[in-house]
Amino acid sequence: MTKAKTEGQETVLRFLGGTADDYDLIVAESTGGLDSHWKRWILDRMENPREVLDLASGTGILSFAVLDRFPESRVTGVDLQEAYQAVAVGRSEQRGLTERTEWHRSAVEDVELPDGRYDHIITCYLPKYADRIVLAERLARWCAPGGQLFLHDFAHPSDPKVERVLHERYVRWLEKMERERPYWVPCFEGLYEFVRQSPWTEDLPPLLEKHGFENVEVTHVHKGCAAFVTGRKPA
Repeated sequence: MTKAKTEGQETVLRFLGGTADDYDLIVAESTGGLDSHWKRWILDRMENPREVLDLASGTGILSFAVLDRFPESRVTGVDLQEAYQAVAVGRSEQRGLTERTEWHRSAVEDVELPDGRYDHIITCYLPKYADRIVLAERLARWCAPGGQLFLHDFAHPSDPKVERVLHERYVRWLEKMERERPYWVPCFEGLYEFVRQSPWTEDLPPLLEKHGFENVEVTHVHKGCAAFVTGRKPA
């Protein structure tokens, strides 16, 4: 664990603390089912992965999707939250996948992993929280020659009309949660503004290029409400 938490790490713990049992449902309902679409976007572009690093792996939704799609793959998951990781570990044991999985409870900025090991590094919902200067440097260290990056997170739409509709839906979602599942409210209070202010799609690509990644691209999806940053380490 980090000795002095970054603002992003503090935000993660504030937003997501105490939600491990419901996290999969929260992600599915709050995104209107788009979370599974975004994860398939990554899966469909992976190239015969063998050693996969899943950052902010949470309860293992994406990790297990990789293991199911690619029988020869092995996944290392890193997550800050102990309760989330406990869910992932339990699922790994229940499904007989302990030999194909490895779990680290740590902030991404602090975890110690082998250099040059991973042919695919993937993540959902990490970039907006991470110290991206540190993240880019570590991705360059951990990624194997020829390896690929798939970094996904929420983004803020540039179209004012889309932004207005998105904000209205966000407000209605909060009101619904206050009525039906008040313990979910901390997951979303402040999230809209946090995403709106995050420059992750602007500042992360040049940092990756600085550390030698090639073919770095930003792909916005669903009218700019989410994005992927992709790249490849030279072989």
